[in-house]
Amino acid sequence: MIAPSLLGESLALQLTSQDNNLEIILDRKNIIGLPKLIIFCLEDIEFSNAIELEIQRLKEKWDKTPILIVIPKSIKLSSTVLMTFGCEGVIQDPTIELLKDAINTLLGGGRVFKINNETNHNSNSINNSYGLGHWLLTSGLSQINKDLNTIEYMIEKKTVSIFYLFVLIGRRRELLTAKKLILWLWGPLEVLIDSPKKNIREDNRNIIKKYSTDITIMSSSSLEVWKAIYNRVNERLKEDLRNSTDELSALFSLNVIKRNNLLRTLLNEFSIVINKLDSQKNQANGFEHNLLSITPELRANTLRNFIDSYDRLQKNGVDVYISDFLVQNSQLNVLDEELPPINLIIDPILNDKPILIDGKYLSIEDPRSFFQIEMLILNWIFRNAELVSEEIISSCSEWPELRKYFLNKELISTRELERKRNHINTNNQLQNLFRKPVRLYESKRLYYTVRNNIIEKIIILEPRDEELKRLDWAQKQIAFIIELRDALAPQVQAIIQYLGDFIVLILTKVVGRSIGLIGRGIAQGMGKNLSKG
Repeated sequence: MIAPSLLGESLALQLTSQDNNLEIILDRKNIIGLPKLIIFCLEDIEFSNAIELEIQRLKEKWDKTPILIVIPKSIKLSSTVLMTFGCEGVIQDPTIELLKDAINTLLGGGRVFKINNETNHNSNSINNSYGLGHWLLTSGLSQINKDLNTIEYMIEKKTVSIFYLFVLIGRRRELLTAKKLILWLWGPLEVLIDSPKKNIREDNRNIIKKYSTDITIMSSSSLEVWKAIYNRVNERLKEDLRNSTDELSALFSLNVIKRNNLLRTLLNEFSIVINKLDSQKNQANGFEHNLLSITPELRANTLRNFIDSYDRLQKNGVDVYISDFLVQNSQLNVLDEELPPINLIIDPILNDKPILIDGKYLSIEDPRSFFQIEMLILNWIFRNAELVSEEIISSCSEWPELRKYFLNKELISTRELERKRNHINTNNQLQNLFRKPVRLYESKRLYYTVRNNIIEKIIILEPRDEELKRLDWAQKQIAFIIELRDALAPQVQAIIQYLGDFIVLILTKVVGRSIGLIGRGIAQGMGKNLSKG
């Protein structure tokens, strides 16, 4: 254990008193042979370079020994920086029981990363050590956030009459304006106050999550790694997901229950496929075939399983099973060309292939690889959910009785449903004809992910030249126009600058000087006449 003397002695005494099998050495001179685990305790973290250098030296001396970093409650480094140290575990402000569990996990070949990267404050508690002005500011923002929470809840639940609804909307606009004014005057203090969140009950507002980054892998096996990834993704797919993108219209046309079931069923079906591929990866045949046909089969199973398979509705006077109708009436082999290759998810998990992140090849056990795989799986789920939802909406247009079963209340109307379908079709055509060629030429790919229960878009740069070559003639013309604009922009800019300089020269040297001479002659003439008078 590498730690300050008092801290090291205290931790060693508490750990050995609970487990007699642990032998903790505080002085490097007393080490005989290869240590099983290195616990690196830090009292303060300000510079990451010194820590990285120390970890590198430890790795050079004891290459096979895992390293667990124990950090204090208040840190000055983000979780992103902490996970670049290359150690097997990072745990923040642990209890003795939690530290003991982390030690056992690392000794068993696992990984533990428990970091709280978010500073959460109780909206009713004010730090009194900042003075009266700061107390007044934070208390005012806390009161505004509290009122906004209440107003947002009443507006969303529609618990008041139409008249009071307009009053609440006006009050919300006033509070938001006041908050923007305060934050404009005192910008840096914005981070001290939590923004209002929707759908939070009063009794849950003061709950503080201990770890914002919580990754635990019990072993390095592929199924254990997938289990940890599955739990993290499943935690992200909560019932109160909100859509901050201007897309995924079909998915959010489904009612809340069906939407949540669809997302979780896609994740479960993907997990089933992972387990099947893992059992077949040592076989000579079948693996590549299953890999190529994974998406249509998975979508079909999703349509069968995300609703009750025994649910039936009347169609032309006959009881029809809803799941069977959806599978037969849907085109499940539609390709989403914005979806990255499925191999980017399958190969690291099943074949233990490294992942290229920021110019470095990282193993699947690295927490940065975890976040990458998590983002890929979430993106895969949302994109497939959108395609499946489009097929459901198409079936609802053909079979009106399905609307109450699947869709939001406002889409029960035929006019609203057809308007939604036209909007989705138009958006898909714009995506295919214009946005896709531009995105391919700019080597960008759009990803969907979840942050703080909000679905967001992320643009990531990656080579897409092969996809650019496969575009049809019309799409290539869009890319050609962009290329032509980039090629002509410097020349056009130079011409405009030259013309601007020429016009300035004419106005200042010729016209301006001529006007000056004329004015000077007039002034001299008037002076002469006045002197004669």
